Amino acid sequence: MKSKKNNGIIFSVTALAIAAGLYINSQGTQRGAEIIVGKEPLSKLPAANISAIVIADGKTTLTLKRAEEKWMVVYRNGYPADTNRIDNFVTSMKEMKALRELSAGKDQLGQIGLQDGTRVTLQDKSGNPIHTLTLGKELTAPGSEQQQGAMGRGGFPDRRFVMLDGERTAITVVDQTFSNATTDAADWLDKSFFNVSSANSIEVIYSGTESTNSWKITKPSELGDWKLEGELPEGKELAPNPAAASALSSPSFNDLANDAEHAALDQNATQIKIQTTEGFQYALTVADSSQDSDKVMRVQVAANFPEKRTPGENESDEDKQRLDEEWAVTQQTLKDKLAEEQKFSQFVYRVSNSTVSDFLKKRSELLQDIEKGAIEPPTGGGATPFPFQIPPPQD
Repeated sequence: MKSKKNNGIIFSVTALAIAAGLYINSQGTQRGAEIIVGKEPLSKLPAANISAIVIADGKTTLTLKRAEEKWMVVYRNGYPADTNRIDNFVTSMKEMKALRELSAGKDQLGQIGLQDGTRVTLQDKSGNPIHTLTLGKELTAPGSEQQQGAMGRGGFPDRRFVMLDGERTAITVVDQTFSNATTDAADWLDKSFFNVSSANSIEVIYSGTESTNSWKITKPSELGDWKLEGELPEGKELAPNPAAASALSSPSFNDLANDAEHAALDQNATQIKIQTTEGFQYALTVADSSQDSDKVMRVQVAANFPEKRTPGENESDEDKQRLDEEWAVTQQTLKDKLAEEQKFSQFVYRVSNSTVSDFLKKRSELLQDIEKGAIEPPTGGGATPFPFQIPPPQD
């Protein structure tokens, strides 16, 4: 009787073990990470279900999170992430093709860079892993080293060892290098920024003992020349087409400033005020960064837009309606631009020195010597100066 009871227990345990094994195998199959040479093991990756991407290289961990259909960089105060970069990153996983199928023992993982390789985990909205990719050593296609060497260059990696979902039996070489799988948060920030167009007034205000280097230039009309306010030294004039006039037409930034750089803005910062013909007003605060080649910058944006269009003389009713509609569309575009650019005032940025260097010139550096004419005007009679000649008499 006792023997039958023990046999029943053994049968039950065995059945549970088999069921557990089948469950694990079925879970692996559902992930769709089957390695077949020439095929894409993650072609069925449900990209729309990815709510977070975690990249870890053993030293640093980066987390990108989807929030309300937008991606953000968690360790940069939730700053918007570069959606195009993320889309391309996920697409490269879906499209990667297995070039070789292999398995490795635990002691062999280090030889191909998979023991401590960069790990990319795709998570669903509950934080559960959808897939995990461990990235190993990069490789160069066979024969390409000799070909590149003949051209005077070294071979460039174009493939990489990858282990899927931590399974040593799911190791392959794929036709991707995933060089953008970095843990540097700055690489993943959305670098879209404000832009200044049609400036007609630029003022730079230095602080402390540097205040004498402050300057302001204005442009009275679209076709007019820039004028430097204040008295000019004798023999000097403002150099034409100041570089500062178009310096922020397409700016970018390198990273968000850290706490110490935030504090630097309150100490000896330089103020830059810019007005445009469209009614925008930019107030920039610039200071030195902990990075020698960079500057720290805060931007605030405001605008004054007219409430109504001023009609021209002798406008017909038809023309007035058309022009009013066009004006309304333009004004809405400007208002949208204002709303978008005002979002940047929430953060302090680290920008390259070249972004603001044209504004940080001293007043004296904007001047040039007044050029004298190459040909002096005639002072009296005599022959007509060359190239003007009296034509010969006609017969």
